[in-house]
Formats: sequence, structure tokens, C-alpha cells
Amino acid sequence: MSWSLNEVEGLARKAARGSGLSWGLAEEAGKSVRWLASTGLPGPEMLSALLTQNDGKVYESLCPLETQGIWAADSGQLCPLITGAVICDHAADIAAGRDVDLGRTSFPMLLLPFVAGAAQLVGRTMEIKWPGTKATITARGQIELSKDATLQTDQADSISVRISDAAVNDLQRAHLRAEIPEDTAKVLGAFAHRTYAPDTPESRLAGAGAGLTDND
Repeated sequence: MSWSLNEVEGLARKAARGSGLSWGLAEEAGKSVRWLASTGLPGPEMLSALLTQNDGKVYESLCPLETQGIWAADSGQLCPLITGAVICDHAADIAAGRDVDLGRTSFPMLLLPFVAGAAQLVGRTMEIKWPGTKATITARGQIELSKDATLQTDQADSISVRISDAAVNDLQRAHLRAEIPEDTAKVLGAFAHRTYAPDTPESRLAGAGAGLTDND
């Protein structure tokens, strides 16, 4: 099914919120999935798989903690949404030449939009790579994938983010709509449904429609 980018962002945002993420992170998740979809990458599928994997896990166990120069999570796998937001917070440090090294991370493709955001914040090109995949992203959000064999992997054991002086030539074509598989849309829709208030007699009486009265 074909979705507009606005629809993609809205569904991703509600699904992330329904999974238990804060509204702030849910907003970032929506924007990130939209960014991926606009470059033709399967952002909705990655988010669906991530939310399913992390469902019920404690937020703090997925956050990056720096140990001996490497960011890692107590749970053993970093959440790319939480970690991506922290990368943006450290954009100035990266621009100053401090590399960010991540330990085991789930669905690393979801980091790409955050690296793009960090690059935009400091007006510099950045590089992110893990075994089998390397992406260079400009401050304008242009992306070149020089290696992408593991782009859609569900886990990367090591990831590095650093400043880059490389020229970006092989740009991804911009997309205005995205195709979301039916099973992916159902999973995201189920998470999004958790944000809705439960139906009660009081809400039916106060809401639109007939309530408990049959107008027919």
C-alpha cells in the first residue's frame, strides 16, 4: 500500500509512543522513519521490527553508557532511536574530531537519519559505518552508500560515527511516497492503538455520534 510521507511519519510517531517511548523520542522516531522512506529505504519495516523486539523492555536498559570509550547498553543491545538522539547531542564533539564508537546495536539503519541531523547541526559531512556498510551524509542530508551489504541487518556488533571530508557523489533519489507492506502496517498500527484512550460508556456519551441513543 502506498503512503504519503506525512502518513508514514504520523504512523511511526504514534507507534513509537505506543511502544512506551516518550513523546519527544516518538517525534524523533517519526521524523527518522520519514527520512528513511524519503530516500527509498525501508524505515517502517525497521521500526516495526525494533518496537517488536524491545516491547516490554526497560528504557534505561537500552540507553548508551560509555565504558572505555565505547557506548554500550545494559541490555546488551543499544536502541538506535535512543542512541541516535544522543549522537545528535554530541554533534559538536564529533565535529571537533571525537569519534563515537558504539557496541552492539539493533537495526543500525535507524541511526542514519540521526547522523544526518548531527551533520546538519554542525554543517559538516559525517560518516557512519559498521561491518559491510558505510554511509556518508552531508549537512544537507545527501547520502552516499559506498557499502550496503548489511544495511538492513537486525544487529551490528560495532559502529563508528565520525566527521568526514569525503565528497558525496552517488546520491539517493528522493521519494515522495512509500510502500509499506501490509504486515508492517498492522504491527505499527497495533502499537499506535495503545495510545488511544479505552472506550467507556462516559466517553461514548461525551463523544461524537449517537452515544447510547439510536438515531435511526
